[in-house]
Amino acid sequence: MEEIIKYGIVGHSKGNFDLEVATTFLRRQFEKIKNEHLNNSIEIVSGYTNLGIPKIAYELAEEFGFITVGFSAKQALEIKSGVYPVKKVILKGSKFGDESEDFVQYIDRLIRIGGGIQSRKETEMFKNLHGTKASKMLLTEFEV
Repeated sequence: MEEIIKYGIVGHSKGNFDLEVATTFLRRQFEKIKNEHLNNSIEIVSGYTNLGIPKIAYELAEEFGFITVGFSAKQALEIKSGVYPVKKVILKGSKFGDESEDFVQYIDRLIRIGGGIQSRKETEMFKNLHGTKASKMLLTEFEV
């Protein structure tokens, strides 16, 4: 039976990071994911917004044939950049951050590319959930 592996992608939402470096890093990660999970479906789960790391993650996910999942609070529906046209939407709570606990419970692995308070908080929650040893195998962090 085919398994679905859920990769959470968190990081910068605003444009104050090196877009090219972040894109190259994420492309390499997705190549590894594709090779590692040949017989599984892959969900790329990010913040649903159409900017920053979530947008890069979704664009690359489509290129690699992964399923795109927008996981956010209802506040995502109100931002100027709009939302990315993902295949699956999960909305929890009203304000950004309300969804963090559910997001961390939903994903199997996590990739953090830079990011601010919320990205780092979700990374710590992920580490706490999976324990130090497990989180090292399930977590990739990269600063841009």
